[in-house]
Amino acid sequence: MANRQQIALPSRPSILDSVRLRNIELPLPSAPEAWHRDGKSQPCTATLKLSYSDITTAAETDNVALTLDYGKLFRRLESDVRNMGENTSSPRHPLQRLISLEGTQRHEMHSTGLGQDPRVIAGVVANAGLGLLETTAAGVASKNISAAYGECEVELHLPKALLRADQGLRYRAVVALGPDEGRGEETRQLVVLEEEFHIEGIRCYAILGVNPHERLEKQAVVVGLTFRGPGQLGWGSKVVETYQAVTRAVAEKVDQTEFKSVESLATFVARIVTVEFGNECVTVKVEKPSALAFVQMSGVEITRAKAFFESH
Repeated sequence: MANRQQIALPSRPSILDSVRLRNIELPLPSAPEAWHRDGKSQPCTATLKLSYSDITTAAETDNVALTLDYGKLFRRLESDVRNMGENTSSPRHPLQRLISLEGTQRHEMHSTGLGQDPRVIAGVVANAGLGLLETTAAGVASKNISAAYGECEVELHLPKALLRADQGLRYRAVVALGPDEGRGEETRQLVVLEEEFHIEGIRCYAILGVNPHERLEKQAVVVGLTFRGPGQLGWGSKVVETYQAVTRAVAEKVDQTEFKSVESLATFVARIVTVEFGNECVTVKVEKPSALAFVQMSGVEITRAKAFFESH
């Protein structure tokens, strides 16, 4: 279900600068894991890019007091992730504040086990950055920093989320502060502008190719799946609901195929993901590591919507 609200983002400033924390090691108290067990601590690598207006005064005066404190950002992020299961019903918790540009909120996120939805984890990370921006901008010494517009890009890598995908699950979201409606700091809505899910390294073994020697023995085939679109809409919930089963089904079914072309195999995979599991659209990458002696990988990438198969 979705709750309809009115969203009007603040104007994007002409100068938008960024601070970045890259490849933060975040042990999660709970996260998706290969064996589908809830409540298991899991490794996560996060990258955060926090954009705001602006660092001009700090640069002109060479004064670090007039910019965001990276150390405070890291400590706040680490603390918020460690305690993300506390007070989830509070209107200040990111789970209650994540919303789409269309004004929808995904209530199914509330019923998922703690840490099992990467959108919630990313929301906690984004809120740490945007919350620090609001707090810093409200400080007397930081009057040159504005929180009128704030944007946070979050990338998560959950390397142990999937048994049949060597590179696990990757998630990316861009989150902006909603309008300031006079409700105080850290209660503005977190508007998810866009999001992506990546499943890389689904290693299969299949007969694939037109050459006589390729018909004799199964070779390694590496499949990748990407889902992307506007944030906090129903398509994202369908991905979260199905991605583990999708990965398992793709691996098992590709192992049984004997296609001559990579194009046919990629289309076969896209049909599984969309038609059999109900996902709206997917980008499928299929690569063969053993096809060419001096090329690490060769393959194709296609994007197909469920509607494509309904008309073909």
